[in-house]
Amino acid sequence: MNTFLPNYYDPVFSIVLIVLIAVAVALVTHAWGVYRKEKLSKSLYSFLDKFDSVSCSLEEEDVPFEEGMAKPLLLLAKAFEQSGNYAKTISICLYLIRHTRDDELLIYLGKVYLRAGFYQRAEEIFLEIIRRRPRRSDVLIQLEYLYESLHDYPKAREALDALAAQGEETEALDEHLRFLEVRDDKTLRPPEKARHLEALLGEAPRLYRPVIQELFRLDTQRAWRHLRAERLPELIDTLWFLPPAQLQLDIIARKPALTALYYARGDLEEGPKEETGSFAVKLLCAARRGGYVGGTMSFAYLCTGCKQSFPVSFVRCPNCLALNTLKVEEQIVPIQTQVGDSLL
Repeated sequence: MNTFLPNYYDPVFSIVLIVLIAVAVALVTHAWGVYRKEKLSKSLYSFLDKFDSVSCSLEEEDVPFEEGMAKPLLLLAKAFEQSGNYAKTISICLYLIRHTRDDELLIYLGKVYLRAGFYQRAEEIFLEIIRRRPRRSDVLIQLEYLYESLHDYPKAREALDALAAQGEETEALDEHLRFLEVRDDKTLRPPEKARHLEALLGEAPRLYRPVIQELFRLDTQRAWRHLRAERLPELIDTLWFLPPAQLQLDIIARKPALTALYYARGDLEEGPKEETGSFAVKLLCAARRGGYVGGTMSFAYLCTGCKQSFPVSFVRCPNCLALNTLKVEEQIVPIQTQVGDSLL
């Protein structure tokens, strides 16, 4: 027997062999990880090269990058974003991404492009992130909102299905998307659209405000039939700005809150017997009884999620993209009288 041949049944040899195999596997895994990371990094750089270099006004020779610059520059970018200067925000983001290779910055850049209205660039960024990290639900939400903004509802539903497949709660988003699909369906005639919205309201009470607003546009009588006294605060601005021709006086007379609202506006000669309605409505009613008719109401719109206030109504918060978080806030303002010089 040849004594130089290894004894494969020797326990020591078996242990050494196992250790060598484990080390080899670890080295291969590490090498593969390094290769994949480098490949993704190169992919990121080649991806960013598709954007015009003019978009990034910060250049290495003008502003040499140092590690401690990242946070201050990001704060500066967000300050520019808040002031609406998206061009400078984008410039800083591109500069930071090229030096930090940070996916979170890339996502932020996509959000800025989306807010600035550069939908194609935002889509490219979000799709690139999803390609690399398919389980980023926050990016899928941004992608769904992007397609929703473009009225590309089939693609929006694909993003929604991907969210649902990951176990995310999508019921409110699904209801919202169904509403948009019906509202923007050009194949439906107004009476058919009104019936579809009426059915949707029965299934999704959260859509009360947008559905009633759309019904007032499509079928005034149907909208009035669905008014609920307990939900009037959600529609006080819509009701306040309704043209007189759309008022249903028989329904208004049966609901003290509506009587107070339209007495405060000046459409009725008599108000309700008891004080009712919001604080602003009560004040206007009291002022009218005292002979003062120079007041009216203006409205602001608060997102109860992020606490941001906006001058125009929304279904989805423009800041945090939350659904069903709108709160109407009213305030009394003097009626503006137009004063101008005559041309004659």
